[in-house]
Amino acid sequence: MTQLRITITAIIAIAITILAGVVGYSVAIRYEPSPTNKIQTNMVANNSNAFDSTIEQGSATKDTTESLLLYLIEEEKLAHDVYTKMYELYGVRVFGNILSSEQAHQSRVLTLLQARNVADPRSAELGVFRNQELQTLYNQLIAQGSKSVIQAYKAGIAIEEKDIADINAQLKTASDQDVILTLEGLRRGSENHLRAFSSQF
Repeated sequence: MTQLRITITAIIAIAITILAGVVGYSVAIRYEPSPTNKIQTNMVANNSNAFDSTIEQGSATKDTTESLLLYLIEEEKLAHDVYTKMYELYGVRVFGNILSSEQAHQSRVLTLLQARNVADPRSAELGVFRNQELQTLYNQLIAQGSKSVIQAYKAGIAIEEKDIADINAQLKTASDQDVILTLEGLRRGSENHLRAFSSQF
């Protein structure tokens, strides 16, 4: 009987030892992601970074397009306002003929701004511009054109040459198809106006 008690006690002791070892092992286990899990985690992170980059690029493109259009519509207004002043001074047909074309150019750009919910930057007042570069240029052209009709023609040539150069530069960065088509149309118009002024000499 005594021997039986010893045997049972020994068995219980062994069982407790084994159980303690199993529990201790379980506590010691740490989760290590498998190579597959690591790859999947990296893929998710990379995809997230790529998505963020795409958003940033899209935002930058949007800002560039809006800035282009805001400048463009005031540049067309500059041509319109200078030609209006020159027509008032000299009554020469070439300025009167081009006036309506410049107004149409502004309307085309305004359509693009409205499609993008961008406010029209133009002042209703003749010869007033939000863009200070264009304001300075307007003042210089009016001063030049006021000297004589010949100088007025030269001011017209300077305007159209600048328009063409600016449009060529803008076409290199423009990505929206409606903007590209509008720029190409405006360039053709400026080329026609340039020929009209050049033919006055």
